Amino acid sequence: MGGRVMAENLFPLFLRLSDRPCLLIGGQGEATRKGETLLAAGARLRILAEILDPPLAEAVRIGRAEWLRGGFEATMLDGVWLVVSDAPDEALNARLYAACQERGIWLNVVDQPDFCTVIWPAVVERSPVTVAITTAGRSPALAGYLRRRIASVLPERLGALAERLAAWRREVPGGLAARGAFWKRLLDGGVAERFLDGDEAGAERMVREALRGTLDER
Repeated sequence: MGGRVMAENLFPLFLRLSDRPCLLIGGQGEATRKGETLLAAGARLRILAEILDPPLAEAVRIGRAEWLRGGFEATMLDGVWLVVSDAPDEALNARLYAACQERGIWLNVVDQPDFCTVIWPAVVERSPVTVAITTAGRSPALAGYLRRRIASVLPERLGALAERLAAWRREVPGGLAARGAFWKRLLDGGVAERFLDGDEAGAERMVREALRGTLDER
């Protein structure tokens, strides 16, 4: 096998892929789901496949993706940041692995973790809050189970809270440590629960009172 077993200790990252070229190998099923996720992140998608599911075909039609056909060529990697392969062909994935390693390009191969230099996580979205789960490729089923469990307990309004906190954040004075202590006191004091329970006015009052106290201390 041409790949290497993924190290157990993974370093978690969230990537900004907006306007970044990404190569998707495969145009149906799981490849489509991953392609839609990449498109939603703003990636410029190149798709190597003989057949495309309707969502990917539509992305090609409106100019959000480029459709490549035929066999894989290393030149298809020019300028690419991330490669995702749903190809079952181990020989092809071994070639991909070698080519991506040579160029320093991240590679995810569906259900073949030995060829992966990046693992595709199970994700819970409460935009802009994102929770990602991985088992380092050992058990995708367990990652999916954990995703469902976490999704069942995360409030639907968590994204709205994050947006409101971002607006309040701009008003907090002081350096990094002082701002961190300010938000720790507020969040430990129940401002998130108040907002999520629907008492937005009460949450606003808590923040205003805390801000006045901070300004009085200066």
